[in-house]
Amino acid sequence: MGTILKDAIPLAPTERAGLLYNSADLEAAHQSSAQQGDTQAPGAADDIDLHYVAFVAADGHLWELDGRRKGPIDRGMLDKGADPLSEKALDLGPRSFMQREAEGGEMRFSLVALGPSLD
Repeated sequence: MGTILKDAIPLAPTERAGLLYNSADLEAAHQSSAQQGDTQAPGAADDIDLHYVAFVAADGHLWELDGRRKGPIDRGMLDKGADPLSEKALDLGPRSFMQREAEGGEMRFSLVALGPSLD
């Protein structure tokens, strides 16, 4: 089990948010991925209009958590035992999200998947 997940499990939601917000490992992973590709990444102090979207499997559903919305959005039922990286969940969540972004004329996003450690 990865360190962030192991540290987050016993925490209440507010403390989990703080753990993710202050995680040096997550920040390093984000900065590393932000440097890939053809587009110059904005500086940390730049004023940009971006936010986070998360897809979470809970109670047999895929939920979209979007900081611009008032609450979670139920994106649909998942197959029994499916996780957020199953083909169905990817179709209901990230792939659908990317399609909506493309139709809106902009494809500016980074993608991070949190999963189990491979060691």
